[in-house]
Amino acid sequence: MIITIPVIKDIFEVAQTLFGLGGQLVKAKKEKRDEMADYFTKVSECLNATYDSLTANNVPHGRCAELAAYAELLPQVVKGFIADNKAQELSLILKRSHVVEGLWEALNSDPKKGNELPKIAEASGLFMALSNSLRAGFVP
Repeated sequence: MIITIPVIKDIFEVAQTLFGLGGQLVKAKKEKRDEMADYFTKVSECLNATYDSLTANNVPHGRCAELAAYAELLPQVVKGFIADNKAQELSLILKRSHVVEGLWEALNSDPKKGNELPKIAEASGLFMALSNSLRAGFVP
């Protein structure tokens, strides 16, 4: 499926990239892995709540600010395990995609775009899988 909504495309790209970099993150000591896992769980929960709201045709109030805060924290969370420039790049992509409340209007102005919503759920799943993998100490 080609993703045409930039916000969804960016969120999915960050999720895929971080999951792909999981092999670097898993090298952290247990305490740091747990810290990163907690962070990725919260991002996953935010995206899942966003998906649930949008599929119920509700504006995901508050999720923009929440996702923006996670985007801001990303470089600190992965510092030392992902190159600083890559972490900053992912942070910027996530920051520009934090406007998830605006998706409600986009989806209601063109119902066909609703077909792209499952990519938010998939991104949520990637973040959760990364979280669980870090807790377990390995990444597939």
